[in-house]
Amino acid sequence: SAFVDALSSLTKFVMAGDKAQEIRAAVLNAFGVEDMLMLARALPGCEGLFDSNAQVMSQRQMFEEAEDASKQQHYGKESVGRLHYAIRALLKIICASLQGVVLFIDDLQWCDSATLDLLKSISLDAGIPSLLIAGAYREDEVTESHQLKLLIREKQQAGIEITEIKIGNLSPENVKSLVVEALGMEDDEGAVSTLAMTVHKKTEGNVFFVLIFLKSLYDTKLLQYNFGSMRWVWDDDSINTKLATKNVATILVNKLQRFGENSQIILKIAACLGAKFRTSVVATVTENMSQKELRRLSSIAPEGPEDSDTEDTPVSSLDTCLQELEEEGLWERVTDDVWNFGHDQIQSAALELISADKRDHFRGEIGNILMKRLDLEALEASLFEVVSLCNCSMATISGDGREELARMNMRAGMKASENAAFGTAAVYFKAGRELMGPEGWDDDQDMMIKLCSEGANACFISGDLDTMHQFIDEVISKDISVDEKFRVYEIKCLAAIAVGKDEESIALSLEVRRQLGLPAPAHKPPSKITIIKEFIKTKRALGKMTAKDIANLPSLTEERIIKGQRMLELMCT
Repeated sequence: SAFVDALSSLTKFVMAGDKAQEIRAAVLNAFGVEDMLMLARALPGCEGLFDSNAQVMSQRQMFEEAEDASKQQHYGKESVGRLHYAIRALLKIICASLQGVVLFIDDLQWCDSATLDLLKSISLDAGIPSLLIAGAYREDEVTESHQLKLLIREKQQAGIEITEIKIGNLSPENVKSLVVEALGMEDDEGAVSTLAMTVHKKTEGNVFFVLIFLKSLYDTKLLQYNFGSMRWVWDDDSINTKLATKNVATILVNKLQRFGENSQIILKIAACLGAKFRTSVVATVTENMSQKELRRLSSIAPEGPEDSDTEDTPVSSLDTCLQELEEEGLWERVTDDVWNFGHDQIQSAALELISADKRDHFRGEIGNILMKRLDLEALEASLFEVVSLCNCSMATISGDGREELARMNMRAGMKASENAAFGTAAVYFKAGRELMGPEGWDDDQDMMIKLCSEGANACFISGDLDTMHQFIDEVISKDISVDEKFRVYEIKCLAAIAVGKDEESIALSLEVRRQLGLPAPAHKPPSKITIIKEFIKTKRALGKMTAKDIANLPSLTEERIIKGQRMLELMCT
């Protein structure tokens, strides 16, 4: 997410500075191993703040193995609060040491609810010193009911100072000044008036579109430099005639189509991978699909006889293509292996190079290659992207492939839940359930229980109550044990409490205790005599134990009793 990118950049700044050791020592002193692992998972790119301690590294594998062995590892609103608290504590350490931090978060209009909830948590914590959060969003994509607008209003009502700076599109005069300066015609501004009006009309003053439009005029030789007169020349009538029916998006697609076939293939693959992509991942695709196969799967033009006879060769010159497209301003290098598209419109235009009826299948094929060819570490780093790509073509998958992809969706859903991204997790759990189909309970009952139970939890926290109830009802309707149904019973109680149905929650908690074979008194107020009797029994059981003695008692290990106690907790919530 944009917030993770911002913190990753902050970490790089910290690690390169002279206060790196001071901040790292403070972090290692403030957090336990479990919290550091949680932060490292939720904030990829920030591991440098945690992994320098040998003790942490030696305990990391032990903790992760214990976590994998735990059958009761669940993620809910408590984990969200814990993650938010840990991130705020981390920011307090960094901001206090640097004495001034600015976090810039771009494209807030696309942020999910988990990111916005985190921003809200940070902004309401007055204990974080010297922190300025700057965010950018496109006003035309954020309605009054958008969750970002709601968050801004909520912050303002809470007394948080928010400064809004509206950066609109360029006016006709601004566009004219830009064109005049770009063409070096300050001595003859009148000559560019008609051209500037055309540019503004086509681009509506959008800076990115203005630059793309001017470049397209040059690429199509409608704008040329005359070395005889030492000035730029063009014909206004020709420009208006040839571009009369074209908008900037079409012009951008046409620009991409003028690149060589190899470059277009790299553009298509990169666009499918997302706004940010890795050279190594693109290379994995091109090394495992021939040029002919890539053309067949993505080409807009129908395959002709000459295509059938084309030699089946791999795509070559990846580095050359990446460099060529970088020089054209289509993307920029972030690290040796990571690239960013220069603008989301460029990515959209690259997707338009793929035939619309082949687009999902092409994405699915890329996902399948990555799932099979990436090593475990690389697959884990790109898990969400790979699974999302595979899901694009899940309607065409059959047999064991559906169960394998369902398992990958469950894995992605659990990872998203670990990072408190429950809206994203719900998408993967729903996809996994769909892939298993009506025979899922016969094929793999354990996975169906996991998909439905954790899917219900993710839907509950993200607010999709209709789907939550579908998941819950499906599990409850099956002839399985109360232990296997317990997770959805727990979520059903929490959901009832959330909407004010306390009586329903209490009744369900008592029923679950009965099914567990534990005492479950009738749902009515106890008499004074009953209360006194239970108090005396408890007093006798405790004897002369002090609070310290009670705290040092062995942990409860019997699952049946633990689950019964959880139901009592929910009754008291």
